[in-house]
Amino acid sequence: MTNRNFARLINDGAALEYAPVAFAPNPRPPTEAEYNERGYYRIGPENPLPPAAEGKHWEFDRFAVEGGLIVRKYKEVDDPPAPPRVFETADLVEALMEEGVWEDARAWIVEQGILDLVLATNEFDESNHNFQAGKAALQQTLGWTDEEVEELLERCKKGA
Repeated sequence: MTNRNFARLINDGAALEYAPVAFAPNPRPPTEAEYNERGYYRIGPENPLPPAAEGKHWEFDRFAVEGGLIVRKYKEVDDPPAPPRVFETADLVEALMEEGVWEDARAWIVEQGILDLVLATNEFDESNHNFQAGKAALQQTLGWTDEEVEELLERCKKGA
């Protein structure tokens, strides 16, 4: 059996080893001083963290002994990047047709030699290098603003 109110650090603070309920040969529960003598410390309360900076979050780093208590230490880390948006090929072609620019987009696709690839693809994400190149080329050819392109893409986003 263990006493989950006391523990000692193991693996450089990466984990805890909980204290036994008694030390042989004495069957009585140890005092806090006796636990401390053997490297076991009372587990401190979890203190609230301040708000993380924009684009960051708190992540557990390690346990430490501070003021005779075991406390959790956190580090501020960058938020993971948002997953790339996924677009339905048919929706994008339809939107480009509605805007009257599908023929320009199709000509660029043919020029790049990727027409069969585009026709065989049901969906793709914005990290695709062909998508990035096509978006930039079409935007430059049409003189569209970033906002105009984003509005069209939002309409074609999977699940939209």
